[in-house]
Amino acid sequence: MGAFDHVDNIIVPNDEVDPVGAKLFRKKWGWDAHEIVILRGSFSAGDQEAVGNAATTTDKKGNPTFQAGSGRLKLLERMIVDWTLAVNGRKVDVTPQAIRRLPANYSNPLLERCDELAQAMTEDEQEDFFGSANGHSSTSLSVASLSQKP
Repeated sequence: MGAFDHVDNIIVPNDEVDPVGAKLFRKKWGWDAHEIVILRGSFSAGDQEAVGNAATTTDKKGNPTFQAGSGRLKLLERMIVDWTLAVNGRKVDVTPQAIRRLPANYSNPLLERCDELAQAMTEDEQEDFFGSANGHSSTSLSVASLSQKP
């Protein structure tokens, strides 16, 4: 899959793919039988920037401070596409205000799923990548000149 290929949205929980898992998920987290949340299938550099900017501020001296709560809310705002969540039988629109009102039994499992999507390479993946990327080629050495002498 290429960097800019389309990635399908993710349904949490997904009754079609795993009906038993979806039922267990709803029981564990106390969700109603009809409730699903649709998350974007990928986490982009723009999403990372927005979350990072929301999570970082500066104090009066210009020192950066980390605000995890703001970053987590921004992550949910960026990743939630739609949902079937309702109040008194009426669907609630996906808005930053509605996302702020999500109870922990909704936000926590969604944040876990978002974290999986936003996760960088594992240490093993990094070792595999850097192990194969590390090393010099005769082409790159002959073209590159580190000194200013001809």
